[in-house]
Amino acid sequence: MAATPARHRAGPLQSPRPRSMGVAVQSALLTLLGVALLPAQAQEAQVAAASAAAAAPALGEILVQAKRDDLSSTRKGTTTVIGAEQLERNNAVDMANIARYSPLISVPGAASGNGSVWDGAGNTGFNIRGVEGNRVSMELDGIALPDAAPKPDGNTMNAFGIGRDYFDPETFHYVSIGSGASPAGSGTPGLGGSVSFVTKSPEQYLDGHHENPRKVYGEYKFGYAGEQNARMHAFTAAAEISPSVQALVVGVHRQGDQIDSKSSVPVNPDDWESNAILAKLNWQVAPGHKLGFTIDSYKADHHRVYNNKTGALYPQGAVQDSTTRRNRYSIEHNWTDAGLALFDTLKTHLYKQDASVVDQTNAAYVSGGQPYLRLIETGYYNDSRGLAIDASKRLGSASSLFYGASYEALASRRPWYEDRTVVRTGAHQFTRKNRMADMDTDKAAAYVRGEFGFALGGYQATLTPGLRGEHRKLTPKNLQNYAIAIPNAAGEVKEESDSYFTPSLNLSVELTPTLTTYAQYSRGTRLPSSAERTGTYDSFSYTGAGVGYAVLGNPDLQKETSNAFELGLKGAPTAGVEFNASLFYTRYSNFIEYATQPVDPVNFPTITFGLFRPENIGKARTWGGEISSRFQLGQWSPAMKGYSVNLAAGLSRGNAENQLTGQKGSLVSVQPYKANATFAWDDPAKRGGAALTVSGVRSQRAGNDVIGGVTTERFLTPGYGVMDFTAYWNISKHIGLSAGAYNLGDKKYWDFASSRGMPGGTTVATRDDIERMARPGRNYAFNLNVIY
Repeated sequence: MAATPARHRAGPLQSPRPRSMGVAVQSALLTLLGVALLPAQAQEAQVAAASAAAAAPALGEILVQAKRDDLSSTRKGTTTVIGAEQLERNNAVDMANIARYSPLISVPGAASGNGSVWDGAGNTGFNIRGVEGNRVSMELDGIALPDAAPKPDGNTMNAFGIGRDYFDPETFHYVSIGSGASPAGSGTPGLGGSVSFVTKSPEQYLDGHHENPRKVYGEYKFGYAGEQNARMHAFTAAAEISPSVQALVVGVHRQGDQIDSKSSVPVNPDDWESNAILAKLNWQVAPGHKLGFTIDSYKADHHRVYNNKTGALYPQGAVQDSTTRRNRYSIEHNWTDAGLALFDTLKTHLYKQDASVVDQTNAAYVSGGQPYLRLIETGYYNDSRGLAIDASKRLGSASSLFYGASYEALASRRPWYEDRTVVRTGAHQFTRKNRMADMDTDKAAAYVRGEFGFALGGYQATLTPGLRGEHRKLTPKNLQNYAIAIPNAAGEVKEESDSYFTPSLNLSVELTPTLTTYAQYSRGTRLPSSAERTGTYDSFSYTGAGVGYAVLGNPDLQKETSNAFELGLKGAPTAGVEFNASLFYTRYSNFIEYATQPVDPVNFPTITFGLFRPENIGKARTWGGEISSRFQLGQWSPAMKGYSVNLAAGLSRGNAENQLTGQKGSLVSVQPYKANATFAWDDPAKRGGAALTVSGVRSQRAGNDVIGGVTTERFLTPGYGVMDFTAYWNISKHIGLSAGAYNLGDKKYWDFASSRGMPGGTTVATRDDIERMARPGRNYAFNLNVIY
């Protein structure tokens, strides 16, 4: 690629010293110290057994590839679990590489400079089995993360000006990815899939219930990822303060540049740094009762230069400074072994989360021969408060009941403000064009799910019915700032409520003690977001007079729904073999997308050049299958002990229909066929290991987007094959080293999920934009751990 000079303050590698991180660390430690004093007056109790998080992949477990969950996950359909060690081997600096080797899971991204000058860049969520964006839910420790922010000025619901990069993967214990509509349960359900991030906890590092307990744990990690020239400093400290109190602090600092694309043209510079703090304190206040206190903070700063915007309108391109923040404070109470008539276990979770993205763009601008300086500030603010209660009750030896309820209050704001300076006179022109109405949301939900075991034809079977209900109320605020140039627009936005119920049903049958087959049905529902109901943009807000075109929301939008069916087989058919396979079919209704509206001279007399609103105009179907297997070769040859082969592949198809126009075609977000194979060695003595992975993806061109109304020929994303080599070495019990070489063949390739919307390269500008989307060539990463 062409060299791009680094613009941040590059220098020798050193420990991070940002003031924001220091303040966060001090606050976290003071909070932990203050809470730690509480047990002095409480009864000391034995440390309880590890909670549900401990059942997930342990930190010491070496996962060469993402693996399926345990057999109980057959009651939840296809679930992929990626542990902390595997996240490291995936080179997961951010969201993009979390599911690097999962065939039907990808992470689309908004490219730097691909939208308007005020649009941001970053990862916009997950694509699971061809469904993406806000139709796939994301939550962190059971708390919903903000949606990606669509671009009403782009006249599409599936392109985003603000993504969902609100975390650092280094703080994760594991990531659980559910494919298809979410079964009835706790958390945030997804229409087409769900992603749950679970953070680390003190129990992972302290062994207070073992014969030789570990009271203190300390770790420093330095990491480098050549893909973004990113350097990481991370520390982890855990301590058993008393027999009933455990504490954990994790701090992460990263600094890097733009993606090192194998592009033949310069990519836009993006100099960034991020800081994350995770602090937890667990207090066993009495037998069966545990309190947990959590502080979770993340901040990232980007300095982007949009050189690709250089042209007649922007003779010097544009510069954007972007800041992402998320702060979460939560308290949990876990009551186990209650033995009451209503429940055996009860978990209560109280939380407060504030998340924001603020982008400030500066650019020299020329319009009508007049030079200006544009200062544009956009933001997306989501502040939530919530309470969740989850309970379980054993009903005999083979049956259980799970139920719960939750409430969340969310305040969402998306301001857009410009200060335009006339260069010749120094006069200022101020414009406010908020991209949606300020909205307060109240959401209440409840669910019940049973697991009923019985004999079926000589096999042990489990029937898992479930039902979830949700009620939501939207209350608009500050409508004087909504669509200022369109007086009648604010009158459409009113307080409104909506409710729904979603059932699910799963039947799993144990063919052998280690092999289970299952069939599942789940219904999914997604209520229209505030941005869809009230998103706005217009062409004449600068003058507040004249005529023009406008994009408005739609208060009459209906719910998007899905009906998902899945058959699967999961487990170990014989010693040394793990096998997972599934077939799926899903129908989607009422997809929301923008549509042209008839002229309305009565309500909107000034909108004469086009009025656009989102409508429920799309139907879609997806179907396909995925398979993964692992063979431990030492099972058949003692000389091959420690060697294994992993195979995985996925194929999906989809079609779509625009109910407004009657047009039919393919569902453009469906991913191409992908397969990978891994040959790995893990030393039986746990001294180290290595893996070689080969991934292949079929070429694919997105067809006409019949739902979005796009008929321009799209870029043909070439097929590709890449090889990655990863290794780890436990030098001693105090020092560990892991490293990876990715794209060994230095292949030039593109990711379909991020590149499929690019128009075919018919001009120099479009060809250059395609080049900038190329993935990195050969790159390297390593992590050095020093453990106390």
